[in-house]
Amino acid sequence: MRYRPFARSGMALSALSLALDGDQGLGADQWRDLVHCAFEEGVNAFEIVAPSHDLLTGFAEGAQAVRRHLLFVGLRVGANADAKMLQDWADNVIATARLEELNLVTLEAGDQADGESLSKPLLAAMRRMQDAGRVQKLGVAGAGEIIAEPIRSGAFDAVATPFNILSGWRERHLIRTAVERGMSVIGCDPSPGDVSALIEGADEASKPGWFKQSSPLAGVGTYRFLRLTTGWSPEQLCLGYAFTEPALATVQVRVADREHLTTLAEVAERDLPAAISAQIEMARFSAERASGVERRSAMRRSA
Repeated sequence: MRYRPFARSGMALSALSLALDGDQGLGADQWRDLVHCAFEEGVNAFEIVAPSHDLLTGFAEGAQAVRRHLLFVGLRVGANADAKMLQDWADNVIATARLEELNLVTLEAGDQADGESLSKPLLAAMRRMQDAGRVQKLGVAGAGEIIAEPIRSGAFDAVATPFNILSGWRERHLIRTAVERGMSVIGCDPSPGDVSALIEGADEASKPGWFKQSSPLAGVGTYRFLRLTTGWSPEQLCLGYAFTEPALATVQVRVADREHLTTLAEVAERDLPAAISAQIEMARFSAERASGVERRSAMRRSA
Protein backbone atom coordinates (compact mmCIF):
# COMPACT_ATOMS: atom_id res chain seq x y z
CA MET A 1 0.00 0.00 0.00
CA ARG A 2 1.18 3.52 -0.75
CA TYR A 3 0.52 6.45 1.58
CA ARG A 4 -0.13 10.17 1.11
CA PRO A 5 -0.07 13.12 3.54
CA PHE A 6 -3.33 14.47 4.93
CA ALA A 7 -2.84 18.24 4.66
CA ARG A 8 -0.93 19.66 7.62
CA SER A 9 -2.15 17.07 10.12
CA GLY A 10 1.03 15.01 10.13
CA MET A 11 -1.03 11.91 9.28
CA ALA A 12 -0.28 9.67 6.32
CA LEU A 13 -3.36 8.06 4.75
CA SER A 14 -3.41 4.88 2.73
CA ALA A 15 -3.97 5.61 -0.97
CA LEU A 16 -7.08 3.43 -0.71
CA SER A 17 -9.53 4.13 2.10
CA LEU A 18 -12.84 2.57 3.12
CA ALA A 19 -16.29 4.00 3.70
CA LEU A 20 -17.99 1.68 6.19
CA ASP A 21 -21.74 2.06 5.75
CA GLY A 22 -23.95 0.62 8.48
CA ASP A 23 -26.82 0.39 6.00
CA GLN A 24 -24.98 -2.34 4.07
CA GLY A 25 -26.53 -4.87 6.45
CA LEU A 26 -23.38 -6.73 7.52
CA GLY A 27 -23.16 -8.40 10.91
CA ALA A 28 -20.52 -7.60 13.52
CA ASP A 29 -18.41 -10.63 12.52
CA GLN A 30 -18.49 -9.60 8.86
CA TRP A 31 -17.42 -6.05 9.71
CA ARG A 32 -14.61 -7.42 11.89
CA ASP A 33 -13.33 -9.64 9.06
CA LEU A 34 -13.51 -6.78 6.57
CA VAL A 35 -11.57 -4.47 8.88
CA HIS A 36 -9.00 -7.23 9.53
CA CYS A 37 -8.56 -7.61 5.77
CA ALA A 38 -8.17 -3.85 5.38
CA PHE A 39 -5.30 -3.80 7.87
CA GLU A 40 -3.68 -6.78 6.19
CA GLU A 41 -3.75 -4.82 2.93
CA GLY A 42 -2.28 -1.70 4.54
CA VAL A 43 -5.48 0.37 4.70
CA ASN A 44 -5.44 2.73 7.68
CA ALA A 45 -8.16 5.27 6.77
CA PHE A 46 -11.87 4.67 7.42
CA GLU A 47 -15.02 6.75 7.30
CA ILE A 48 -18.06 5.65 9.30
CA VAL A 49 -21.42 6.20 7.56
CA ALA A 50 -24.73 5.41 9.32
CA PRO A 51 -23.00 3.93 12.38
CA SER A 52 -24.97 0.83 13.35
CA HIS A 53 -24.18 -1.16 16.49
CA ASP A 54 -22.89 -4.12 14.43
CA LEU A 55 -20.62 -1.86 12.39
CA LEU A 56 -19.09 -0.18 15.43
CA THR A 57 -18.71 -3.44 17.34
CA GLY A 58 -17.06 -5.16 14.39
CA PHE A 59 -14.79 -2.18 13.79
CA ALA A 60 -13.69 -2.10 17.43
CA GLU A 61 -12.91 -5.83 17.42
CA GLY A 62 -11.07 -5.58 14.10
CA ALA A 63 -9.01 -2.57 15.16
CA GLN A 64 -8.17 -3.54 18.75
CA ALA A 65 -4.70 -4.83 17.84
CA VAL A 66 -3.74 -1.65 15.95
CA ARG A 67 -2.24 1.35 17.68
CA ARG A 68 -4.65 4.29 17.68
CA HIS A 69 -2.16 6.79 16.27
CA LEU A 70 -1.84 4.67 13.14
CA LEU A 71 -5.58 4.90 12.39
CA PHE A 72 -7.51 7.65 10.66
CA VAL A 73 -11.22 7.46 11.50
CA GLY A 74 -13.85 9.85 10.21
CA LEU A 75 -17.62 10.23 10.48
CA ARG A 76 -19.92 11.26 7.61
CA VAL A 77 -23.08 13.22 8.51
CA GLY A 78 -26.00 13.66 6.10
CA ALA A 79 -27.38 17.07 5.14
CA ASN A 80 -30.72 16.20 6.80
CA ALA A 81 -29.23 15.37 10.20
CA ASP A 82 -29.57 17.67 13.19
CA ALA A 83 -27.13 18.75 15.87
CA LYS A 84 -28.38 16.18 18.41
CA MET A 85 -28.05 13.34 15.89
CA LEU A 86 -24.50 14.44 15.13
CA GLN A 87 -23.58 14.54 18.82
CA ASP A 88 -25.20 11.16 19.50
CA TRP A 89 -23.47 9.56 16.52
CA ALA A 90 -20.08 11.00 17.41
CA ASP A 91 -20.38 9.92 21.07
CA ASN A 92 -21.51 6.45 19.99
CA VAL A 93 -18.66 6.03 17.48
CA ILE A 94 -16.02 7.21 19.97
CA ALA A 95 -17.33 5.05 22.81
CA THR A 96 -18.23 1.84 20.96
CA ALA A 97 -15.23 1.87 18.62
CA ARG A 98 -12.99 2.65 21.62
CA LEU A 99 -11.56 5.87 20.21
CA GLU A 100 -10.32 8.94 22.03
CA GLU A 101 -11.46 11.31 19.28
CA LEU A 102 -12.43 11.42 15.61
CA ASN A 103 -9.88 12.54 13.05
CA LEU A 104 -12.54 14.02 10.79
CA VAL A 105 -16.25 14.82 10.75
CA THR A 106 -17.61 15.48 7.26
CA LEU A 107 -20.91 17.20 6.53
CA GLU A 108 -22.71 16.42 3.29
CA ALA A 109 -23.80 19.53 1.41
CA GLY A 110 -27.43 19.92 0.39
CA ASP A 111 -28.68 20.50 -3.13
CA GLN A 112 -28.23 24.28 -3.32
CA ALA A 113 -25.16 25.72 -5.01
CA ASP A 114 -24.46 28.34 -2.32
CA GLY A 115 -23.63 28.61 1.36
CA GLU A 116 -27.23 27.71 2.28
CA SER A 117 -26.53 24.14 1.19
CA LEU A 118 -24.96 23.63 4.63
CA SER A 119 -26.86 23.43 7.89
CA LYS A 120 -25.71 26.25 10.19
CA PRO A 121 -26.76 24.41 13.39
CA LEU A 122 -24.78 21.37 12.25
CA LEU A 123 -21.75 23.50 11.44
CA ALA A 124 -21.95 25.11 14.87
CA ALA A 125 -22.17 21.69 16.52
CA MET A 126 -19.15 20.46 14.54
CA ARG A 127 -17.11 23.45 15.65
CA ARG A 128 -18.10 22.90 19.28
CA MET A 129 -16.92 19.30 19.02
CA GLN A 130 -13.64 20.49 17.53
CA ASP A 131 -13.16 23.06 20.30
CA ALA A 132 -13.86 20.35 22.88
CA GLY A 133 -11.19 18.07 21.39
CA ARG A 134 -13.69 15.44 20.20
CA VAL A 135 -12.75 15.90 16.55
CA GLN A 136 -9.55 17.09 14.89
CA LYS A 137 -10.64 18.25 11.43
CA LEU A 138 -13.87 19.34 9.73
CA GLY A 139 -14.83 18.38 6.19
CA VAL A 140 -17.53 18.94 3.60
CA ALA A 141 -18.79 16.48 0.99
CA GLY A 142 -20.48 17.10 -2.34
CA ALA A 143 -20.02 17.50 -6.06
CA GLY A 144 -19.73 20.39 -8.50
CA GLU A 145 -20.88 23.89 -7.70
CA ILE A 146 -22.59 22.69 -4.52
CA ILE A 147 -19.24 22.64 -2.75
CA ALA A 148 -17.63 25.58 -4.56
CA GLU A 149 -18.68 28.11 -1.92
CA PRO A 150 -17.81 25.88 1.08
CA ILE A 151 -14.34 25.41 -0.43
CA ARG A 152 -13.89 29.15 -0.90
CA SER A 153 -15.16 29.90 2.61
CA GLY A 154 -12.05 28.51 4.29
CA ALA A 155 -14.21 26.95 7.01
CA PHE A 156 -13.15 23.36 6.31
CA ASP A 157 -9.97 21.32 6.47
CA ALA A 158 -11.02 18.68 3.94
CA VAL A 159 -13.41 18.02 1.09
CA ALA A 160 -14.80 14.70 -0.15
CA THR A 161 -15.88 14.81 -3.78
CA PRO A 162 -16.31 12.38 -6.70
CA PHE A 163 -13.31 11.91 -8.97
CA ASN A 164 -13.23 9.35 -11.77
CA ILE A 165 -12.63 8.84 -15.48
CA LEU A 166 -15.61 11.09 -16.30
CA SER A 167 -14.26 14.04 -14.31
CA GLY A 168 -13.50 17.07 -16.47
CA TRP A 169 -11.85 20.45 -16.01
CA ARG A 170 -14.57 21.73 -13.65
CA GLU A 171 -13.99 18.91 -11.18
CA ARG A 172 -10.22 19.35 -11.46
CA HIS A 173 -10.54 23.09 -10.91
CA LEU A 174 -12.49 22.55 -7.68
CA ILE A 175 -9.88 20.08 -6.46
CA ARG A 176 -7.01 22.44 -7.28
CA THR A 177 -8.81 25.30 -5.53
CA ALA A 178 -9.25 23.16 -2.40
CA VAL A 179 -5.57 22.21 -2.38
CA GLU A 180 -4.50 25.82 -2.85
CA ARG A 181 -6.53 26.69 0.26
CA GLY A 182 -4.73 24.04 2.29
CA MET A 183 -7.55 21.48 2.22
CA SER A 184 -7.10 17.74 1.86
CA VAL A 185 -9.16 16.10 -0.86
CA ILE A 186 -10.78 12.68 -0.55
CA GLY A 187 -11.70 11.24 -3.94
CA CYS A 188 -15.00 9.32 -3.94
CA ASP A 189 -16.82 7.11 -6.47
CA PRO A 190 -13.71 6.20 -8.52
CA SER A 191 -15.78 3.80 -10.63
CA PRO A 192 -18.91 5.65 -11.82
CA GLY A 193 -22.05 3.56 -12.16
CA ASP A 194 -22.69 4.47 -15.79
CA VAL A 195 -19.33 3.19 -17.08
CA SER A 196 -20.90 -0.18 -17.98
CA ALA A 197 -23.40 1.58 -20.22
CA LEU A 198 -20.59 3.52 -21.89
CA ILE A 199 -18.65 0.32 -22.56
CA GLU A 200 -21.72 -1.45 -23.94
CA GLY A 201 -22.47 1.50 -26.19
CA ALA A 202 -18.92 1.47 -27.54
CA ASP A 203 -19.09 -2.31 -28.14
CA GLU A 204 -22.34 -1.93 -30.06
CA ALA A 205 -21.01 0.90 -32.20
CA SER A 206 -17.87 -1.11 -33.03
CA LYS A 207 -19.70 -4.22 -34.28
CA PRO A 208 -19.52 -4.89 -38.01
CA GLY A 209 -22.88 -4.87 -39.77
CA TRP A 210 -24.43 -5.40 -43.18
CA PHE A 211 -23.09 -2.15 -44.51
CA LYS A 212 -19.94 -1.65 -42.43
CA GLN A 213 -16.84 -3.75 -41.89
CA SER A 214 -14.88 -4.17 -38.70
CA SER A 215 -11.93 -1.81 -38.43
CA PRO A 216 -8.67 -2.11 -36.49
CA LEU A 217 -9.46 1.39 -35.21
CA ALA A 218 -12.92 0.44 -34.00
CA GLY A 219 -13.43 1.61 -30.45
CA VAL A 220 -10.75 4.32 -30.53
CA GLY A 221 -11.97 7.36 -28.63
CA THR A 222 -14.48 5.29 -26.62
CA TYR A 223 -14.44 3.49 -23.27
CA ARG A 224 -14.25 0.09 -24.93
CA PHE A 225 -10.62 -0.35 -23.81
CA LEU A 226 -11.83 -0.71 -20.21
CA ARG A 227 -13.07 -4.18 -21.08
CA LEU A 228 -10.15 -5.13 -23.33
CA THR A 229 -7.10 -4.32 -21.17
CA THR A 230 -5.42 -7.60 -20.24
CA GLY A 231 -5.02 -8.23 -16.53
CA TRP A 232 -7.27 -5.34 -15.48
CA SER A 233 -11.00 -5.16 -14.81
CA PRO A 234 -12.89 -1.95 -15.66
CA GLU A 235 -13.21 -1.21 -11.94
CA GLN A 236 -9.48 -1.65 -11.38
CA LEU A 237 -8.64 0.66 -14.30
CA CYS A 238 -10.99 3.31 -12.98
CA LEU A 239 -9.42 3.07 -9.52
CA GLY A 240 -5.91 3.08 -10.96
CA TYR A 241 -6.72 6.26 -12.88
CA ALA A 242 -7.97 7.96 -9.71
CA PHE A 243 -4.67 7.09 -8.02
CA THR A 244 -2.81 9.06 -10.71
CA GLU A 245 -4.34 12.33 -9.43
CA PRO A 246 -1.66 13.67 -7.04
CA ALA A 247 -4.04 16.18 -5.42
CA LEU A 248 -6.05 13.39 -3.77
CA ALA A 249 -5.04 12.47 -0.22
CA THR A 250 -6.87 9.13 -0.60
CA VAL A 251 -9.39 7.41 -2.87
CA GLN A 252 -12.41 6.09 -1.00
CA VAL A 253 -14.36 2.95 -1.93
CA ARG A 254 -17.28 1.01 -0.45
CA VAL A 255 -16.95 -2.76 -0.44
CA ALA A 256 -18.68 -5.51 1.53
CA ASP A 257 -16.35 -8.52 1.34
CA ARG A 258 -12.69 -9.42 1.73
CA GLU A 259 -12.11 -10.70 -1.80
CA HIS A 260 -13.40 -7.50 -3.39
CA LEU A 261 -11.29 -5.38 -1.05
CA THR A 262 -8.16 -7.41 -1.78
CA THR A 263 -8.69 -7.02 -5.52
CA LEU A 264 -8.92 -3.25 -5.20
CA ALA A 265 -6.05 -2.92 -2.72
CA GLU A 266 -3.74 -4.60 -5.23
CA VAL A 267 -4.26 -1.69 -7.61
CA ALA A 268 -2.49 0.69 -5.21
CA GLU A 269 0.74 -1.24 -5.80
CA ARG A 270 0.43 -1.33 -9.60
CA ASP A 271 1.27 1.23 -12.24
CA LEU A 272 -1.47 2.03 -14.72
CA PRO A 273 -0.78 0.40 -18.13
CA ALA A 274 0.94 2.62 -20.67
CA ALA A 275 -1.36 4.90 -22.70
CA ILE A 276 -4.42 4.19 -20.53
CA SER A 277 -4.54 7.74 -19.20
CA ALA A 278 -4.42 9.06 -22.77
CA GLN A 279 -7.22 6.71 -23.83
CA ILE A 280 -9.34 7.85 -20.91
CA GLU A 281 -8.87 11.50 -21.86
CA MET A 282 -9.70 10.80 -25.53
CA ALA A 283 -12.83 8.88 -24.57
CA ARG A 284 -13.98 11.58 -22.16
CA PHE A 285 -13.36 14.32 -24.72
CA SER A 286 -15.24 12.36 -27.41
CA ALA A 287 -18.17 11.78 -25.05
CA GLU A 288 -18.30 15.48 -24.09
CA ARG A 289 -18.17 16.54 -27.74
CA ALA A 290 -20.92 14.09 -28.70
CA SER A 291 -23.04 15.31 -25.81
CA GLY A 292 -22.55 18.92 -26.93
CA VAL A 293 -23.58 18.11 -30.49
CA GLU A 294 -26.68 16.29 -29.21
CA ARG A 295 -27.66 19.25 -27.02
CA ARG A 296 -27.28 21.71 -29.90
CA SER A 297 -29.36 19.48 -32.18
CA ALA A 298 -32.09 19.24 -29.55
CA MET A 299 -32.10 23.02 -29.16
CA ARG A 300 -32.49 23.50 -32.93
CA ARG A 301 -35.35 21.01 -33.04
CA SER A 302 -37.17 22.76 -30.21
CA ALA A 303 -36.65 26.26 -31.70
